[in-house]
Amino acid sequence: MLMMIGLYELVVGLARVFGLLRVAKNALAKETYESVAPLVSLRNIAQFNMWWATALTILVVGIIGFRFQELPFGKIVTDTTGAVQYKWGPISTNASNDGFVDGWARWNFTGYEGKSAYAEYHDLVETMKALGNDKSHGCGRALWESSGELNKYGTTMSLMLLPHWTKGCIGSMEGLNFEASGTTPYHFITSAAMSKQSSNPVRELRYDDNNAGLGVRYMQELGVKYFLAFTKQAIAQASLQASLIEVKRSGPWVIYQAVNSELVVPLNVQPVIVNSRTGDVKERWLEIGTSWFQHPEDWSAMPVASGPDSWQRVDVAVDLSRRDGEPGKSSRRVDIVTPSQAIKVVQTKPTKVTNFVLEDSAISFSVDQIGQPILVRMSYFPNWKVTGAKGPFRVAPNMMVVVPTQKEVRLHYGYTKLDIFAYLLTLIGIGVLVVRWREIRVSRRQKTFIK
Repeated sequence: MLMMIGLYELVVGLARVFGLLRVAKNALAKETYESVAPLVSLRNIAQFNMWWATALTILVVGIIGFRFQELPFGKIVTDTTGAVQYKWGPISTNASNDGFVDGWARWNFTGYEGKSAYAEYHDLVETMKALGNDKSHGCGRALWESSGELNKYGTTMSLMLLPHWTKGCIGSMEGLNFEASGTTPYHFITSAAMSKQSSNPVRELRYDDNNAGLGVRYMQELGVKYFLAFTKQAIAQASLQASLIEVKRSGPWVIYQAVNSELVVPLNVQPVIVNSRTGDVKERWLEIGTSWFQHPEDWSAMPVASGPDSWQRVDVAVDLSRRDGEPGKSSRRVDIVTPSQAIKVVQTKPTKVTNFVLEDSAISFSVDQIGQPILVRMSYFPNWKVTGAKGPFRVAPNMMVVVPTQKEVRLHYGYTKLDIFAYLLTLIGIGVLVVRWREIRVSRRQKTFIK
């Protein structure tokens, strides 16, 4: 298709070049300064475009139809030697069904209901929906064991639809646009730890494969309420964890509920601000986030990117004794960083969080103490705004901390200055197009009036 578009532009361009050469030649031959009629581009000739579109359609349909042996009047024949051939008029080729598109289409368009494992998938979804509706369990985020075997439901991403089937009650820890969130690396670290065999798609991470002892803490830090396992290995590991409570079974799936996985919790220790370092900002924060996430024993307090002036500031340095591969090498792993100076542990006042409400793009809650840091286990992004508190401040691994100034706190996903500037540019662009369109119409009317 791109080749045909390029060929079309080539023909139009060559026609224009030869037209200009002809006009120039005639003008030089006449040696006159009389005005020359403007050239009409082939692009503006309806008959040319119609013929070109017709030829393109015939060519594309012919190539695709012959490739997949689906042309009108085509037939499968067996010659005298016993060879099976596809014939279309005088043209013939070996009969085959090499096209994979039909297989893809058949697999996709039969839908979830058309798969042999649909009953199993349906029952699992209904089980999760029932858990969400049960007040003793309730709504929450779900993490499932990663495996290519999930393709039997129609796609390995089938459980990403849990929010859809449960009307947002059961959240999915995984989504299609992986790159859109800074929390993605920590999700896959957690998924690897809780799975028999994970895909581990994010480069350079230090995965803890099939280690639920670590994975449960990762789940808690990410605010994951439910874990779904189906392989013997993952179930055996999960069943040994005191912080995972089996709540339901559905077919091969065992569903666990994690304790201490609330989305909004008070911090017992005041966070510390990590001073910025040179280099790629994303890479530097990934080092801080993974270091705290996987090695909390190195940290007496949670590291944040910014915060009130009263919070301690610390520098961090790469722990060269634990470096795995050199920077720039394909086999390297993200560096582990540790505080360069001792962290002063500042205990906070005990604070109670109540009236928690999670909306599509907002979070609200109440506190009985102001001025104490509150951890919000929601992916940080600059668009988050808060009322009734200072912040939000980015905290490892990629969550938010707020410091209430009122007892009622509300975070909402709003607009940044860059967003407003981009929308303004869009409106200006639309305005310019409207003005230009009006100018063209007025110009055409004037020409018509003069004629």
